[in-house]
Amino acid sequence: MPVRNAERYLAEAIDSLLAQEYPNFELVISDNGSTDSTEKICRDYARRDERVVYHRSDENHGAVWNFNRVFQLGRGQYFAWAAHDDLRAPPFLSRCVAALEARPDAGMCCAEVALIDNDGRRVDPWATIIHPVGESVRGRVRAIGLSRYWVDLYGVMRVEALRRTSLARPVWGYDVSIMLQIALLGAVLFVPEALFLYRVDPSKTVEQVASTLGTETHQGAIPANWSALTLELLGDVWRSGLALPVRLGLLMQLWFDLCVLNGLVGSGILRDVRANLAAAWAQRHGGRFVALLAIALPALPVHNRLSRSLLHRLRPAGPTRARIATP
Repeated sequence: MPVRNAERYLAEAIDSLLAQEYPNFELVISDNGSTDSTEKICRDYARRDERVVYHRSDENHGAVWNFNRVFQLGRGQYFAWAAHDDLRAPPFLSRCVAALEARPDAGMCCAEVALIDNDGRRVDPWATIIHPVGESVRGRVRAIGLSRYWVDLYGVMRVEALRRTSLARPVWGYDVSIMLQIALLGAVLFVPEALFLYRVDPSKTVEQVASTLGTETHQGAIPANWSALTLELLGDVWRSGLALPVRLGLLMQLWFDLCVLNGLVGSGILRDVRANLAAAWAQRHGGRFVALLAIALPALPVHNRLSRSLLHRLRPAGPTRARIATP
């Protein structure tokens, strides 16, 4: 569990993990220079329960660093990241581990997701969360390309599979990149019970999440950048080591899904691609400039303001949407 200034929900999140039916686990908490009561809460739990292992850095290194740090500190055959504000039902670990034990070829297992509000009450879902699971690599990659909410990284992963990924890189959407790399390695299993409770905070914005990822003194600021994320994901496919015809097919599929069919990503590309093109041109990065054009051109006719306005007018009225901002 990577944390920084997490006092509001921290005890509730820790309690949900310590209440797991699965007995053989440790909860590694890495505190990234918290200035609130996070340290006291964590040390109290570590004194009371030997399963809680607390580490603290007095300096804030950014969320990307801390995300990798907890993996480096962990031990065991399986690993799961845990956020300071999400909850897990007691059978979560046991069901996921049992599924992985039965399928040594699978690299990860995730569970159905339920949304909760700031008070822990269930929230009716306003959109379908598309899980990148199953036996087909094409199906798993398509699920990531079409998704708007990438929360399955909080499932249980086989450590040997996670070590084959890049872990968290200092880019916006590093969690999506890790999930894609896991999905490219092999089957992802699924427990069809709502055992993972994801907290929806309407006040959390994309900009706020991005501001926590890096620090000026370490990795530097990591702004939200959908164009860079798209190129990162396409690069993950290219570097996957799959057969060339398979990679080419997945690249074309993911390019179309992200740039054309995914409204969140496509509109994000149009917002930030101009600045990225200017930077690539100034730095004489010809290949990156061409790649940015290749993702912007298909997004332009679908996700420009006029097209989105027309689609909004044609879309039936629905429930008010809350915001999910993922790193």
